[in-house]
Amino acid sequence: MHIEIQYNPAHSLATVHLEAGEAIRAEASAMVSMTRGIDVQTNAGHSAGGGILGGLRRAVVGGESFFQNLYTARGNGAHVTLAPRLCGSMVVHELDPSVDLLIQGSSYVAAPDSVHIDTKFQGFKAFLSGESLFFLKASGRGPVLMNAFGAVEMRELDGEAILDTGHLVAFTSGIEYTIGKASQGWIASYLSGEGLVLRLRGRGRLWIQSRNPSEFGRTVGGMLPAREG
Repeated sequence: MHIEIQYNPAHSLATVHLEAGEAIRAEASAMVSMTRGIDVQTNAGHSAGGGILGGLRRAVVGGESFFQNLYTARGNGAHVTLAPRLCGSMVVHELDPSVDLLIQGSSYVAAPDSVHIDTKFQGFKAFLSGESLFFLKASGRGPVLMNAFGAVEMRELDGEAILDTGHLVAFTSGIEYTIGKASQGWIASYLSGEGLVLRLRGRGRLWIQSRNPSEFGRTVGGMLPAREG
């Protein structure tokens, strides 16, 4: 299996090249095109972690689609192209069994069945962030395809970083985080426009997106005419 990404950073498209018997599991809305000789099976992501109940749990708390599509090549030379919902970059992380990957729910696109996708409850501190209550946890071996809103930057963290909650894409399991005020006091944090931030500590890889989907949605939503009725 080989994943090729084109058109970064604005309008990315991933081409997943498959040999006979290889398969990729992707979000239900991600497929753009595919060649002949690929079998498509739609399910609740049972091989990606927990059957129908597991798929429903990921949909409700992880930001994923409930149904996922499994694309399996019957012969060599097949490929399927995938794209994210929002304009921006995509990136591939080759997962190592010794290091898990935590992905902000809406940034997950696809992975083979050798990668186990599950939710990791983040507790009350994530509820306070105003973003997602849950991260998706990827473990196992193989490529994980992720998307960002805008451009994506990968950093090698060895120490501490402070990040706006809406700009996180993913981080490896050697990194821990807390959520706190951007400024010393609550009023100053509110007036700064930042509110709460992630304080990440440890050693590992960190992926950041250059745009904040929630802020973009609020900005565009405020420009739309009110619905009638």
